[in-house]
Amino acid sequence: MIAEPGWHPTPQRIAAAAVTRLAARCGVEGFDGLRQFALADHDAYWRAVIADLGLTFRRPFDAVLDDRAAPAWPRWFPGGRLNFTDIALAGPDDAPALICLAEDGSGRDLDRAALRKAVETAMARLVALGIGRGDRVGLLLPNIAEAAIVMLAVARAGAIVVPLYSGFGPEAIATRLNAAGARLLVTCDGFRRQGRDIAVKQAVDAALARAPTVERVALVRRLDGAELAPGRDVWWDQVPADAQVASPDMDPDDPWMIIYTSGTTGRPKGTVHTHAGFPFRVAHDTAYQFDFHAGDRFFWYSDMGWMIGPLGVCAPLMLGGTLVLYDGGPAVPDAAGPLRVAIAAGVTHFGSAPTLIRAMAAAFPVLPADCRPACRTLMTAGEAIDPETFAWYQREVGGETTPVINYTGGTEVSGGILSNVVVRPIVPGGFNAAVTDVDADVVGDDGRPLVGTVGELVIRRPMIGMTRGFWDEPMRYLDSYWQRHPGLWAHGDLAVRHGDGTWELRGRADDVLKVSGRRVGPSEIEEAAMALGTITAAAAIGMADARAGQAVWLFVVPRPAFDADALRGHLGAALGPGLRPARVIAVADLPRTRNGKILRRVVRNIAAGEAPGDLSSLDNPAALDLIATAI
Repeated sequence: MIAEPGWHPTPQRIAAAAVTRLAARCGVEGFDGLRQFALADHDAYWRAVIADLGLTFRRPFDAVLDDRAAPAWPRWFPGGRLNFTDIALAGPDDAPALICLAEDGSGRDLDRAALRKAVETAMARLVALGIGRGDRVGLLLPNIAEAAIVMLAVARAGAIVVPLYSGFGPEAIATRLNAAGARLLVTCDGFRRQGRDIAVKQAVDAALARAPTVERVALVRRLDGAELAPGRDVWWDQVPADAQVASPDMDPDDPWMIIYTSGTTGRPKGTVHTHAGFPFRVAHDTAYQFDFHAGDRFFWYSDMGWMIGPLGVCAPLMLGGTLVLYDGGPAVPDAAGPLRVAIAAGVTHFGSAPTLIRAMAAAFPVLPADCRPACRTLMTAGEAIDPETFAWYQREVGGETTPVINYTGGTEVSGGILSNVVVRPIVPGGFNAAVTDVDADVVGDDGRPLVGTVGELVIRRPMIGMTRGFWDEPMRYLDSYWQRHPGLWAHGDLAVRHGDGTWELRGRADDVLKVSGRRVGPSEIEEAAMALGTITAAAAIGMADARAGQAVWLFVVPRPAFDADALRGHLGAALGPGLRPARVIAVADLPRTRNGKILRRVVRNIAAGEAPGDLSSLDNPAALDLIATAI
């Protein structure tokens, strides 16, 4: 990690920050005082957050937390009743709510009044299709207005949304719909990506042949239509919407979303999120970590099937801001396409995965002036980001004056564990804080705290937003997160906690390399390789080695000046001879998710001659052949 901060807050930024406002409400000074307050009095802290952000309940709660059960099963806001969509849909009628853009140049804007009407209409259609409280509804849509509208309508009706990645194939769709027991799927006939029409209906038909729980399919018309299955399929805009439907009061722990996340092995995990869980956590983090205020505009190129998609639907709207949705590919007309969307929509808060940022940096070492949005905050998440890419992002996109919020947590906890805050100096590639109320730590195999050494990231007490378990799999949930270190949530990330309050992320624990007895996170090797400037992406894996236990193999996407021997020499000098890669393998692309996260375990499995494992999140299948051919 680069030792010196690359960004310092001005006194004006500190004074105007949302986290400074919250500290004043709590009667403390600065971020350090606020964090100490949050850890010492969790109930008082969250009561202050709820008042500060206007998170309304229909019936007041008795306490923030009832922790009489085991740590894995806390009860939040007992006695309270709410429907979180009340908060998301509130606000002045003429305030902008959604700005929707597409790669073909079309657009659609909805103000608060139009969004409320659209959600009420969608809720009536859901009821007409037989959906009631507790029913599961699959959602497979690109980033169009209907994706946000239907997601909110499902929650408002007391049902449970199951968001699916819009690029899933039949098997991945069927697996998740079956596991959730979904009765309805809301999807579309297709959409346009990178100038090509993508037919969705064919994949849906093949999936539903294996998903018997789905009774009805409602299709949003996007292309030229599709052949409907009689008795099952209906066009969304033709479903009756004239019924008056009241939104039910919900218990704070009632589910509103099951979102699936894939681990290194095994079936996808159906993480269950509740009305006062995920929405409250992402509103909290967006306000205090991203410094989002009423009237701001939020755009993070993602998909509704990944955590950032629902975060965007919940947090900006709950905070009185605007969500920007882009229905299109990330490279239209070029690698800076998402930045052009941000400019067109007047975005104040722009987010991107590190891999997409690297693609922008590779295409534009110096970003054209007309590709620089006037943002107040930049965000990145999804995987570790190397300091050089971080510095490019801050310099070229942020003009040196805009902070970059490095943010890590995950679907299982709704939001962040580690993050930057805008009231502290920011170190490229690192984190300047744990999220305000999260009791995070780094421990060794024996569960003891570590400082300055790589260990496993853990959480020492339940946090608002933690999944209520896996859908219909309580024991699998306990085994996944609570058994490794009893009483602690083991998140599965490798991290370093430094004595000065900064943190580093070193990759997933199941990606760890063990070379000559030394545990090494893959990102440490990848960051050092990126620093040479001759590659645009890297994946470090450990391969069996008789002498060292594991040897480092490094797969890279080269720039024109790339030289494998020079890279090996650079890594040996930077990290020591023991971590010099046994092989450096150049490929044109690496397997990644649509959010840009490189799938190291797929690379490792192919390199080892094993089955690649779960590929449901893979966005570029052609990369698998590139890996296999290059070995």
